[in-house]
Amino acid sequence: MANCRPEFRGFTVKQRERVLGSCRALALREGGFTLLELLVVMGIIVLLMGLLVPAVTSLSKSNGRKAAIASLLGGIEQARAQAIADGQATYVVFPTFGSGTSQTILDRYNYKSYAIFEDDPANPGAVKQLTGWRTLPTGVGLRAASLGALATSTFTFTPMGATTSGLFPFLKFTTDGGIDPSSTPLPSTAPVQLGIFEGYVVSSADTDTNSSRFTETITVGRFSGRAEELPPTPTPSP
Repeated sequence: MANCRPEFRGFTVKQRERVLGSCRALALREGGFTLLELLVVMGIIVLLMGLLVPAVTSLSKSNGRKAAIASLLGGIEQARAQAIADGQATYVVFPTFGSGTSQTILDRYNYKSYAIFEDDPANPGAVKQLTGWRTLPTGVGLRAASLGALATSTFTFTPMGATTSGLFPFLKFTTDGGIDPSSTPLPSTAPVQLGIFEGYVVSSADTDTNSSRFTETITVGRFSGRAEELPPTPTPSP
């Protein structure tokens, strides 16, 4: 704008108006955007958002699986350490439900939560619950096949104001920290594996909500009772 400050000596009135009009037009061009420029900028923003949203969504889902793994690793190690410290067998119990169950309970707990129980020395043959039911992050569940490979027993389920009993899969830790053979219908020396995926289970059937069908796996040593994470693997479509 420095060159738009002319000296008006010797200018006629019309010449002055012409020069001032040009300066005003130049000021408008320099001080704002045209409609076309605004539309171009908005188009670029929309395009970038379209590229960014899937990446953020994918990262969020991946973080959900990682958080589920961290929770399960911590819970399994807690049960193992508790069995050794207390000299009583402990159980990591996974609630699973069939038809006729409240949808609220299915959405929050079915194949997506766990709690720790322990043999109750004051009541031989009974167990007592040591922790509340811990739920996995929203959108993440446990593969039905991995829980189906575990033995089941009757445990009390108390969340949401109702006390019921269910026949739930479990991992049982002995006082030396290993997995009790009764944790699986067919005792084996192979590690126990728990599959974590993005989706939910209905009537013992997995429903993947991620087309990539990735499964994160936790493996638990039979003799050591130690749990560790395995690299994620793609799960073949049924």
